[in-house]
Amino acid sequence: MASFGTLYTYVPNARVFKILAAAKLNNLTIEIPAYQHGVTNKSAEFLSKFPAGKVPAFEGPDGFCLVESDAIAQYVAQSGPQASQLLGQDAMSSAKIRQWISFFAEEIYPTVLELVMWRVGLGAFDETTEIKALAQLLYGLSVLEKHLNTGILLTGDKLTLADLTGASTLLWAFMHIIDEPMGQQYPNVVAWYLKVVQNEEVKEVFGKPKLIEKRRLGAK
Repeated sequence: MASFGTLYTYVPNARVFKILAAAKLNNLTIEIPAYQHGVTNKSAEFLSKFPAGKVPAFEGPDGFCLVESDAIAQYVAQSGPQASQLLGQDAMSSAKIRQWISFFAEEIYPTVLELVMWRVGLGAFDETTEIKALAQLLYGLSVLEKHLNTGILLTGDKLTLADLTGASTLLWAFMHIIDEPMGQQYPNVVAWYLKVVQNEEVKEVFGKPKLIEKRRLGAK
């Protein structure tokens, strides 16, 4: 199968899973070449295509270049036979899907980063930041929990880009923050997350779910 394009990224990168899952559903092949952060993205060749030097970055075989993970995911989702499932069949369903994509990008992803970075050795623990970020995460999970009372997926009964984006956003959260006690407070969220990442069509992308019993606490 001909390659749909090349995706430049470090691995693992939580923002990439939604892109690869959308490609999987659309039966598109995306290549991920060897990449060294701080080297590859600083090269003259890379910067000539992607002036911001950011990843993930996508390049099509025709030279079409794109950055920002949500934009890349949108392009991939729209470029295959499952576009209407992934992005909606009409203005209303498309807007609902976009609503949840924006929610994850604005309300949850920055918070997850704050909570995860020191836990993986990138930064130092700060109690004030931890308390504030944890409260914001719990708020986001509460919104999801309430919404998922109405259905097992975010919009309708099939995977959309909203579900793929949400699972990608929470991937690191479930690996490092949402432990068993916290998960018990949000059973709908846990069930939804597992349903998405264990879906037969995309489970190869997400891999086996990694859930934790107890999250690491910072020294006060």
